[in-house]
Amino acid sequence: MQARPSRTRPTDAYSIERRRQVRGLLLLAAAVLAFAVLRAGLARSFNPGWWRLW
Repeated sequence: MQARPSRTRPTDAYSIERRRQVRGLLLLAAAVLAFAVLRAGLARSFNPGWWRLW
């Protein structure tokens, strides 16, 4: 007797779950950033020249 093949392979399910985790973490990071900007204001959240690290 052969085992019936599952609808999705375990590696596919793992990659889908990983993609959902990454998407959720990016959404959480965007929410934290938006909350910080709304709470402190744009000028205090991103000081002039914040992108120049060196």
